[in-house]
Amino acid sequence: MGTLKNDFYHLIKTNDRLLNFIIDSPPKGFWYCNLEDIQQIWTNPECKQTLGYDVTDKIIKRESIILDDELQKLIENLDGKDFDPAAQYHVSYRHFDGSALQTICTGLITEDEEGNPSGLFIAIKQLSPAHGRTKRLNKPVDLVQEFRYLNERFRISEERFQRAFENAAIGMAIVSLKGKWLRINNSLSEILGYTSSELIKVAFQDITHPDDLDKDLNLLNEVLEGKRESYQMEKRYFHKNGHIVWAILAVSIVKDSYGKPLHFVSQITDISKIKEAEIEVKSVLDVTNDQNRRLLNFAHIVSHNLRSHSGNLTMLLSFIETDTDEDSRNELFKMFRHAATNLQETVGHLNEVVAVNTTTRENLIKVNLKRAINGAIGSIEALLKAERVKCINEVNGDVTISAVPAYLDSILLNFLTNSIKYHAKERRPVIKLSAEVKDNLVILNIQDNGLGIDLTLNRDKIFGMYKTFHDNKDARGIGLFITKNQIEAMGGRVYVESEVGKGTTFKIHFKRG
Repeated sequence: MGTLKNDFYHLIKTNDRLLNFIIDSPPKGFWYCNLEDIQQIWTNPECKQTLGYDVTDKIIKRESIILDDELQKLIENLDGKDFDPAAQYHVSYRHFDGSALQTICTGLITEDEEGNPSGLFIAIKQLSPAHGRTKRLNKPVDLVQEFRYLNERFRISEERFQRAFENAAIGMAIVSLKGKWLRINNSLSEILGYTSSELIKVAFQDITHPDDLDKDLNLLNEVLEGKRESYQMEKRYFHKNGHIVWAILAVSIVKDSYGKPLHFVSQITDISKIKEAEIEVKSVLDVTNDQNRRLLNFAHIVSHNLRSHSGNLTMLLSFIETDTDEDSRNELFKMFRHAATNLQETVGHLNEVVAVNTTTRENLIKVNLKRAINGAIGSIEALLKAERVKCINEVNGDVTISAVPAYLDSILLNFLTNSIKYHAKERRPVIKLSAEVKDNLVILNIQDNGLGIDLTLNRDKIFGMYKTFHDNKDARGIGLFITKNQIEAMGGRVYVESEVGKGTTFKIHFKRG
């Protein structure tokens, strides 16, 4: 059996015309026998399947599949002739179930090294209608007419494929297993800007965007390894003139009758205009979201900061009206004048927020942090006095940050008023502000000795909208949400440390100015 198989492979390797025939027109099966021992036949799995045998059978006896007279007729027709793939022979085989199988075959008698006939190779090319099986071996069949009919059917099918391939509205290509373009249609040429002759000289890897190449190759390898039959992905190509072409790539694999991969079929749909529209829509949405955030912050500044200013002014007036000491009244007037100046600055900041038409981070300016904190403290001096709060600003005078002044003012006022609102009744409230500089960051610490927050229960809720943690009737759960939004809009972050009954520290990261 091994000799028969080796003889067959030697035949394939030494006969280019036969090899080309097998590649170009895969037969329904083929078999080979040594002319010195015609009782044993070597067959390929497809031939065994065609004749109804188990593909795992190692040996088939010659008389089991072909009668003596059929075999001799084949030998006589082929003896002394060169191989001609166009030459057709009508051969009747025995199917495993005992019926006759009418076929059209082609073949070749091989020679040994001395030029003597040594082996017989037969390829089954066509079966007669209904697989050519009949119980009457001598029933006449017009196989020549049938062969012409089948060839015409094949020609029509090929023409239809050719027209569908060339005139498809999407790009189509046949690509080798190594990534070379074998065949492309007109649409693909238009999409990528290359002519067929130009594109065939390069591999698809050469014109694929590097950020998409690994994903494409990984999916391609999964197809080759049999993990999937096809795949689809969004991919970027380089057009011949250099610009990016966005596409949806769909790839499937074509295999031979034995499951061996032959080539890939790629379908490429140009979605560049869709991607451009997506980018434009995203840009519009980003601007809209930014404007909505600024509108929300503006509303918060108006409702919270101005209320703090007006409350501060009202309390100072009340102190002035009730205080009879002249020196004390003069000090209160200075505080009132300072509070009025802070109110004017806040209104100016609001005008800046309204005037900004681009993203927040593009409008950051250098701000002295110590002066900004002193301004915020001055805006609530009456409240600090009324609640007997000790507020300590330990920030160095040379520390600067990148910020939107209106947002920074709002952030400081919100944290300061919260510390006052949630102070512990049994001890004097103390608020301490300090800062540390690390590389390009400034970390502002706002520490109080108030009620504190149970972080075990509330760590994920602290900056949520409408979340409150104490039974304060004035709490609305919006301040910290807005404050976190303002901090992040300027490229910063905020963290919290707290212990119930001891106090809270907020750590705010700003970009260094």
